[in-house]
Amino acid sequence: MWRRLHQIVVKVRRRYGFDCSGSASSGLATAVVVQPKPDKTIPVITMSSPSEKDERAWASVPWKSVIDEETGKVLGWSKSQVPYVPGTTDNSGLSLQTLDVWLPASATVAPDGTVQEPPDAVSLPSQSGHWVVYIHGGAWRDPLIDASSFSPTAINLLQAAASSYAKGSVPIAGVASLNYRLSPHPNHPVDGRDPNREAKHPDHISDILTGLAFLQRLGGATGSWLLSGHSCGATLAFQAVMAPSRWGLDTTIVKPTVVVGLNGLYDLAGFITMPPPDYAGLGDAYEEFTRGAFGDDEKVWQDACPATADDWTSEWQEGKQVVLAQSRDDSLVPYGQLEKMGAYLSKSSSLHIREMEAGGDHDDIWKKGDRLAEILYDVVSGLM
Repeated sequence: MWRRLHQIVVKVRRRYGFDCSGSASSGLATAVVVQPKPDKTIPVITMSSPSEKDERAWASVPWKSVIDEETGKVLGWSKSQVPYVPGTTDNSGLSLQTLDVWLPASATVAPDGTVQEPPDAVSLPSQSGHWVVYIHGGAWRDPLIDASSFSPTAINLLQAAASSYAKGSVPIAGVASLNYRLSPHPNHPVDGRDPNREAKHPDHISDILTGLAFLQRLGGATGSWLLSGHSCGATLAFQAVMAPSRWGLDTTIVKPTVVVGLNGLYDLAGFITMPPPDYAGLGDAYEEFTRGAFGDDEKVWQDACPATADDWTSEWQEGKQVVLAQSRDDSLVPYGQLEKMGAYLSKSSSLHIREMEAGGDHDDIWKKGDRLAEILYDVVSGLM
């Protein structure tokens, strides 16, 4: 099933770095269209039953069937750009505060074995297995990389889930990919004011926690589940399992038992101060997007990075395993980021640390989706 990636992305534009020109595409997903909205306030979200606003937001986006192009069979169901901020009832609202969801066909299999349309319910169907949730990268600012970038991977996961179900195993209960507000990007200016593109730390992690809490109130990503992230999305994934008080937040979520970091950024301050010789030309670009996302206080940069947490055992009591996947051919993020994060976690926690090869250049792992799906499926299958 699994196909190795062979595409190598165009080398980084050294001044502004991080795939400023690549966008995700798939026949089953479309890019998020950013639309201005004047209100950027996010209320504190805590775990509870879904509110009427949650239910209306969830119901505002219909399910679509995901069809296997080769067999014509239903692999599962998807919703795109579901608004996760209470009070936003359709996609004309805060368009970067949304999430995409995929359910495997096993979620709606009837007793006779036929796949049925998901009920038009106000929550997610309950089933066995584990949730896989993904946070996209893009240096906290690239509007061309969004939740839909995970679509090829999600479809591969649904294919794997269908194969497992046929053999009597259900490792995957559901899949989700999160959008979040972005910091300004010099190569992608906006006309007028767009609060979706004015984010400053802790806005990014606040959105991630808000989206996760919304998904959990509807019944997804509870119990033992997996949180993954690519590049700065890996930073956000680790921030999500750290104490929310670090970010001045009190959002409550059920934390995952596993975090998978993919070509991740774990020590920004260290890279900016002393980049490896082969990456020295990226120092200015790193500093620029770091200042854009976190401001000018270098202490904030250090405190925001997961490689600086004092005690991972107390920060993430639910944690069981960390998987660090990194490519040695990554032209944007050095392998040393993985090595430093792995060493730090080994020293400051009892977590099981696993390293895996990502392959290809920085963004190759998600652009086609097969290698990323292979990594995630391998990890989630081990949770059974």
